[in-house]
Amino acid sequence: MEKLDNILVIAGSGQNVGKTTLACQILQNEKEKSPVAIKITPHFHKITKGLTEIQKGENWALFEEEDKTSGKDSSRYLQNGAVKSYLILAKDDGLQNAFSAIKKILPNKIPVLVESASLVKIIKPGLFLVVLPDEEFSQKAMERMLLKADLVVISDGKKFYPSPQKLIFKNTWQIK
Repeated sequence: MEKLDNILVIAGSGQNVGKTTLACQILQNEKEKSPVAIKITPHFHKITKGLTEIQKGENWALFEEEDKTSGKDSSRYLQNGAVKSYLILAKDDGLQNAFSAIKKILPNKIPVLVESASLVKIIKPGLFLVVLPDEEFSQKAMERMLLKADLVVISDGKKFYPSPQKLIFKNTWQIK
């Protein structure tokens, strides 16, 4: 499994646990380092006007987000300091090809933040964060992800413990 120290992956226990909000706070904190953000989802939904297709294959598609106002997660990344924002739509069997395609255009010395529950199946990121709600969650469903996590972040959807300020990029993602 390839180790990519400049990549931070954020996953979570479902929708509305604060993954994108956490990603945006980290991007704000690191914006002077020109971070790139990527959203990976297995759900093939309607493509908004700001998404430009870069490449597609069987069971995957790669887009660059160019609209800061769409309200989509990839748009929010741009609003919060990402210099580039990408969206990957990929089923499990298309993820490797999709990631190979984007890797060719990603600079390898700058911070890359990826919101994805599946990427850690094919790479070892510099840091892997799992966001859990501050309420009950299904531990059984999260067990495999929790075992791989470098850090578990507790969230009410807006605030996080530990704070996003604890995550920094100095040639690799680090917890300070």
